[in-house]
Amino acid sequence: MNIPSSSHALPPARLWHGWLDALIAWTTALSRVQAGTLTAAAVVVVGFADSATGNALWFGPIYLLIVCIPAWTLGWREAALTSAACVAVSLAANGLEAYPLGQTAIAWNMAMRILAVTIIIVLMSGTRRSHDREWNRARSDPLTGLVNEQAFFDNAGAAARHGAWGVLAYVDLDGFKQINDRDGHAAGDEALRAFANGVRDLIRSSDVFARIGGDEFLLFLPVDTEAEGYRRAKTLHLQMNCMQTPFALGCSMGALVLNLSKTGVDKAQVGVADQLMYQAKNEGGAIWIRTLDAREGDEWTARATARTHSGMVNLIPVPTVLH
Repeated sequence: MNIPSSSHALPPARLWHGWLDALIAWTTALSRVQAGTLTAAAVVVVGFADSATGNALWFGPIYLLIVCIPAWTLGWREAALTSAACVAVSLAANGLEAYPLGQTAIAWNMAMRILAVTIIIVLMSGTRRSHDREWNRARSDPLTGLVNEQAFFDNAGAAARHGAWGVLAYVDLDGFKQINDRDGHAAGDEALRAFANGVRDLIRSSDVFARIGGDEFLLFLPVDTEAEGYRRAKTLHLQMNCMQTPFALGCSMGALVLNLSKTGVDKAQVGVADQLMYQAKNEGGAIWIRTLDAREGDEWTARATARTHSGMVNLIPVPTVLH
């Protein structure tokens, strides 16, 4: 968890917001196993401390903070179970000595505490659902349900860890403008949704598929070898152009086959893939593929370009160095 350094002369409000944002980001990223382990460990540690100090110290607020962990990370059911565990641990540590009152007062105090904890659990769980909903909206395309460009780079970076090589493909639809002009924007929107849904059925769960605006899409496909990258790009391009949809749509593709041991995925590479896509589009529904190796920082050396059109593939040496 990256905590803002106190050495910078930040206003107290900004410093507090920085800490809070870092805490939210850290807890949001926890897996269910990690969150469950953290919750259980907190209950055990605080339970031992409560038992060791007896009635000299009151640990109620700390138990309440522990309940907030599963309420935010796991859900209200897990938070309710944690709350029951905290009550059991507290009673085991202190018995009823912490409540030197009559039975009626004990029951009333317990009921009020249960009500307070329930309200906190409901508020925390609801806030997490709202947080996730808005987070997903900010990172997704509302028309197709695909991720947007911002989320694409994050997801592609994560997907890149699953392969030694990767394919970055820039896709532009052919015939989309005619559908918009002839049948209207509603039909154009439906055509985009149909294309997105069709491609979803063609790719793997480890692949990343994004709409970046208009009729343009990005794909990242983790693969094991350079040859597999070429094969997957060509196969996917062919499948995209053969999809059975109510609309007469094809696509042009510019694809980069990347050595992931030397580079990741960034906007400069997307720009190169975009250039390849326009070359392919000029040939009418073609695919241009290039292998790029990163050398000496940001310098790129193009080794070869594969041009595919109407089922024909030609390898063309490209000595140009791209920066």
